[in-house]
Amino acid sequence: MKHSIIVETIGKMLIKTFGLLLFFSSSQSESLFRPNLPMGEYRIVIDKVYPCEKTKNYPLQFNWYLSKKTSSITEVKGNMTFLIPFDDTLTINFNFASWGSTGGWVPNAYTLNTKKACSYTKHLSGNAWLNSIEGFNVSTDKCPIPVGTYITPGIDKKKLEDMNFPKIYFYGTYKSVARYKNLKNEVVSCVVVEFQIMRPWETPI
Repeated sequence: MKHSIIVETIGKMLIKTFGLLLFFSSSQSESLFRPNLPMGEYRIVIDKVYPCEKTKNYPLQFNWYLSKKTSSITEVKGNMTFLIPFDDTLTINFNFASWGSTGGWVPNAYTLNTKKACSYTKHLSGNAWLNSIEGFNVSTDKCPIPVGTYITPGIDKKKLEDMNFPKIYFYGTYKSVARYKNLKNEVVSCVVVEFQIMRPWETPI
């Protein structure tokens, strides 16, 4: 009788122990499952924003820069000065360079030429378009954006990272050069954005 009680007690203890081990191993495997694939879902982290040529006074000027507000908040500051309307008579050329494995920018990782620059920028930017319109106190969120100077006291950088890009892409560091041209094929604006495409759980170094 005593022997059977001992065996039964040990059996219950083993079942509980096995159950706990199974629970912790499954929860740990879920929390540590981080596939190191070269592409997948991602988040965008903007590192730098600046004009292509600081000495040129283009009719469309995006004079933006990043400013650290707190240890966890970085803001986009500056102004947009439009001497001509930002509209759909313009075309846009995107040239993406990727950061090479041995260092240095590798151009033409992705290129795009398209008409209706204002509407396309609005579509591509997604929620970032509305956040920038609000942050720069622009009178309309529709194309065209009229002539004027628009100034922001500061927009949380994360609000401009919520774009309507493809949902899956290759991870890495990129530099986008956007050139806007008029009907005469003259460059009227040029802006550079350096950014990272990171796994959702990763943090910038």
